[in-house]
Amino acid sequence: MKKLKAEERKKQIVKCAVKIFAKSNYKSTRVSNIAKEAGISEAAVYKYFPKKEAIYLEILEHIFRRVVTVWEEEYQTKENIPDLIRSMPQMYFSRMINHPDELKLHFQAISEVDVPAIADRLHKDHEYYLGFFRKILQKGIREGSIRKDIDIESVSWIFDAIGVIMNIARLLKFDKEFDQKTISNMTEMLIKSIQA
Repeated sequence: MKKLKAEERKKQIVKCAVKIFAKSNYKSTRVSNIAKEAGISEAAVYKYFPKKEAIYLEILEHIFRRVVTVWEEEYQTKENIPDLIRSMPQMYFSRMINHPDELKLHFQAISEVDVPAIADRLHKDHEYYLGFFRKILQKGIREGSIRKDIDIESVSWIFDAIGVIMNIARLLKFDKEFDQKTISNMTEMLIKSIQA
């Protein structure tokens, strides 16, 4: 077994845990399953994570950071808000295709809300998403590309709901019916309803 630096080992454990959690679910997955997938002892896993919940929360944090980083970069580079709104769902959709285990695990996490730390993590993530959507809509209003009379709160929830719908469609294998063109059409309908 190759000796890895602490940070590399932690990443390896997280990567293996994504695969194991996605095959099953949070409750039935054992730390021993993750250790076996990583090719290390259960004690070695506990050296980096005090309990299974900590691994799961690390994964959710990782997924959140990757999505937000891409969106924030787009926010800084797009010329106007309608173009940003067009690009965000497409980027998220590409991410879902390229990381199907993360998608499944992230969606499964909703069924684990009876675990307070998981419910807290998901609540914070969606609070951030809603805040980000509010921020871009307010910028769009200031730049004159978004109507001033929209209900920012409701439109922010619609943005968030689009992400949830994309997850459901992908997990239920509506690949032919729900593709990039469908997402583009949905996005254009939303933009049309809020554009100045």
